[in-house]
Amino acid sequence: MVLPRWVRPAGLGLLCLLVVLAWAQAGVQGRLGGWTIGGGVAAVALCVAVDRLAPAWLAIAPAVLVPGAVVALTSADPGNIGGFVLVFCLGLMALGLPFVPGLVGWFVAVLVLVVLAITSRDAGWPNWIAGTSIIFWFCWAGRHRIELIERLHRAEAAASAAATVTERQRLAGDLHDIVAHTLAVTVLHLGGARLALAHEPGEAEAGIAEAERLARRSMTELRRVVRVLAEDSTDPADPIAAPQPSAADLPALLDEYRCAGLVLSASVAGDLPVVSLTTGLILYRLVREALANASRHAPGQPVEVRVRVSPDGAVSVLVANPCPAGNQRRTAGLGLRAMTDRVRMVDGQISAGLEGERWLVRAELPA
Repeated sequence: MVLPRWVRPAGLGLLCLLVVLAWAQAGVQGRLGGWTIGGGVAAVALCVAVDRLAPAWLAIAPAVLVPGAVVALTSADPGNIGGFVLVFCLGLMALGLPFVPGLVGWFVAVLVLVVLAITSRDAGWPNWIAGTSIIFWFCWAGRHRIELIERLHRAEAAASAAATVTERQRLAGDLHDIVAHTLAVTVLHLGGARLALAHEPGEAEAGIAEAERLARRSMTELRRVVRVLAEDSTDPADPIAAPQPSAADLPALLDEYRCAGLVLSASVAGDLPVVSLTTGLILYRLVREALANASRHAPGQPVEVRVRVSPDGAVSVLVANPCPAGNQRRTAGLGLRAMTDRVRMVDGQISAGLEGERWLVRAELPA
């Protein structure tokens, strides 16, 4: 348990003050002797040992000796102020020791007080039994509550850190998607413009202008993502969170790649609007990542996209392209890993790899 630094010195100082007051009371009553002085010194020394050894089990030895030292300090007189030393020591045990050693110390103290109550004619000892018991259990309950609060704070901090890491990983995936998609389409436009420059300068100029537009849009999106990554927390109202693409935006994505010069054969069977927003977002990003990979790893090769939407909103996707020899991917990059994580997040199925001479990406997205 984490305690402020001033607690232990203050507690030791209060303990010493109580012992001095007990000595003073015994001196006024003419009963100050070697046992009283020795008992006070022993009580302070034993409490220091308990504090230094806690929470080690070795502290149980000085803990069970404290009641005897206090009995010597009080000269077996329940009216002596030294009884407060015992109350204070049991509170220290409840706060500093593990439960079982502290419980042993409390049990020994109560046992000593019960023996005194039985053997002594003074009726004050039962009051000390009640006082020591109340203080011990109240201190233990307070310590238990503090430990629960500390555990809760640690759990909240761990959950917050995990949420931050997850959000940053998501933003890193978005950053990869933005860069991969924009560069793929920009390279296609610039390649077409280079080929048309000599014979169709107008088309070349239009291709360069479109590449410039895409680059500017990409820069704006990159600034948003980088700004969010640089902050300690993310704001749900941030522009990077809205609006998100959906299944209805898929035809526009395919047209964008066609206009950039990609040889694309696409078919969509079913009604795209019935696809849920979450599934539609994952579908859009999956196809976008697959097309970006195809244009980057197999430039100039035709790409086939097949999307089938069932009446309940489930989606099947196939993206295929020839994979030239010498350019066959062996491991999954960041984009494929992010694509796989997104599909599995909605309990979907995905596979990506070579089948013969073609690279195929297959996915099944539930409704």
